[in-house]
Amino acid sequence: MRQVLVRIPIPGTGHEVTLYGYGVAMCLGFLAAILWAARRARRDGQPPEVIYNAALCCFFGGVFGARAFYFIQNSGEFPSLWDLVRIWKGGLTFYGGFLLATSAVIVYLKATRRPVLYWLDIIAPSLALGLAFGRVGCFLNGCCYGDICHHGWGMVWPEGSIPWEKFGDAPLHPTQIYSCLNALLLAVVLHVMFRYRRRNGQIILMFAVLYGISRFLLEILRADESAEYLLGLPTLLRVLGMPATQEDLIANFGLTISQNIAIVMVIGGGLALVALARSRRPGLQVVNRDPDAATRGPPARKKRKKH
Repeated sequence: MRQVLVRIPIPGTGHEVTLYGYGVAMCLGFLAAILWAARRARRDGQPPEVIYNAALCCFFGGVFGARAFYFIQNSGEFPSLWDLVRIWKGGLTFYGGFLLATSAVIVYLKATRRPVLYWLDIIAPSLALGLAFGRVGCFLNGCCYGDICHHGWGMVWPEGSIPWEKFGDAPLHPTQIYSCLNALLLAVVLHVMFRYRRRNGQIILMFAVLYGISRFLLEILRADESAEYLLGLPTLLRVLGMPATQEDLIANFGLTISQNIAIVMVIGGGLALVALARSRRPGLQVVNRDPDAATRGPPARKKRKKH
């Protein structure tokens, strides 16, 4: 864990600039995601400027959405509005950032009359790559920590860290590292799928399904969220009148808010994929499905023989 990555003194002022590990990781991830998406667009014969413009919408929408969602989940941690904007100390929720960033990009693409599903497919692998960098930031910050690990690879967090305040010297699952590796694998899979896709929209929907499944499973090992939320199974069982105390329900069936959203993403994304495959709407079919066409470039012109 390294919340403060480096302190840079300002000569002659007695002050210093503090670079936080979480913020640096997020910035590097955002830059890497942009460059990778722009390269993918260029190889597919599209102007990379669309990616640069969409990135601005994604940045502001993503940061605001991620912070707002975290605030809703953990409102008790914010005694003042100033604490709400201190994002460099951590406290961003991926789901909130994903939803608002995607909405902002869609608005931009609609306003500029670009094919929305096509460009979302270009962006999707980069979204997973940026998420991997973000999880490195979580590890440096100490947030998004795991539950007690009963195996040999558990990590003991240093005294004073966020997980240490709750679990002390108990070894915990390094769920930030699990999530980082999961996001990297997802980025590679989506990147390969993009070259072989048959319909526009398949990649962004596959991101929703695959990430939803992996996030639901990773939440089982995490310990940074409350055990029960409104849409969780405990609430459903109580509504059905099943005889069980609240403590029993929470202990045996509790779902986190991230798991509830993951279920919605998997079901919604799966149904949308089926609808996409059956749709006859023009513009969905990928015209050029040759995976090597982008690397070969345009066909060479034949030289005319001089008579």
